[in-house]
Amino acid sequence: MNAQNSQPFLTLFFIVLRALVVIAITTSIIAMLMLAVRYALPFIIACALAFLINPLVLFIEKKTGLPRGAASFVVLFSFFSISIGSLLFIAFALVRGVASLSRTVPDELSILIGDMQTFFFSRLVPSWEQAIHIFSGLPNGQQKAIQLNVESMAGTLVDMLNDLAGRLLTNLTQFIATIPSTLVSALFIFLASFFLSKDSERIKNHVHRLSMRSSIGRPIYKVLSELKKTCIGFVRAQFLLIFMTMTLVFVGMLILKVPHPITITLITGVVDLIPYLGTGVIFIPWIIYQFFTHNYSFTICLTALYIAAIIQRQLMEPKIISASIGIDPLASLVSIYFGFRWFGLTGLIIGPLVLVVIKTLYYSGTWMDLWQYILGKKST
Repeated sequence: MNAQNSQPFLTLFFIVLRALVVIAITTSIIAMLMLAVRYALPFIIACALAFLINPLVLFIEKKTGLPRGAASFVVLFSFFSISIGSLLFIAFALVRGVASLSRTVPDELSILIGDMQTFFFSRLVPSWEQAIHIFSGLPNGQQKAIQLNVESMAGTLVDMLNDLAGRLLTNLTQFIATIPSTLVSALFIFLASFFLSKDSERIKNHVHRLSMRSSIGRPIYKVLSELKKTCIGFVRAQFLLIFMTMTLVFVGMLILKVPHPITITLITGVVDLIPYLGTGVIFIPWIIYQFFTHNYSFTICLTALYIAAIIQRQLMEPKIISASIGIDPLASLVSIYFGFRWFGLTGLIIGPLVLVVIKTLYYSGTWMDLWQYILGKKST
């Protein structure tokens, strides 16, 4: 009788115990991933690069008959050459653009300063004189309070500018200091990618054999396979969205006959990766500048182009991402919001990644397997 009465409590105890085991293992995996991202980022990049170039390596190996190692070296060398060449081309285009701007900006700046002076003397000075007249009629206590507030605001503004200048100088110094380590990391990424790509089939077969031998390895293999498909779809969707934005901007630059359209398009494609800001980093200051220099027709055209880019992005992004990774647009928005609230700017990336992992675990049947394990039942 006592054994029968204690049976429900034992069942509940083991359920709680198995749930704690699952939580502990999950926490350990998350901690190891965070440490890996922090201390082994070049190796992670090398793994991702070897994975991405694998289809092209297989194609070259089959079509040309080259050994696996030679095909991997050719693809990696071509990839790094194209990447470095593209960076040099972008840098050269930026230098040309900055040089061109340095010749035109002084004249434009003089015009802008003249317009600001006209605005100051025609609008602000009369308003200031009226404010002084009102100010002089206030009691001494209120005058002192207003003066203290104005001085406090001015001091805060000066401190913000000094802090901004200090941060820019610090970031520039840190960037210069990291160049040698960046070159070493790039060399490591190249070598690690080469060896991983060269032996990828052997590594893949070895991992597959190990995973099929254990009950834990099989669900892990299913999760990784599903996650691979999802990540490929996500990367493909992002590149497609960026390409669409760059195409629209390039066509707009050609129609508006803007100098250096390729440079502007390339910069737009890079900043389009920035969450929430995107192309606004380029267009908003540009539109404001054109407005204050009285180029109203060009301001309207730029504004229309910027609005068109935003509308295209907002309309196509949910459809493309949903079609690529099978995630509802509302769920993506919720993941971005909570990721930003909990982790800041990095949460804009962490949130969707967590959602992708959750979706992958669901479609691979891992959630059901974990639930069956916690309940003490055999998973099907």
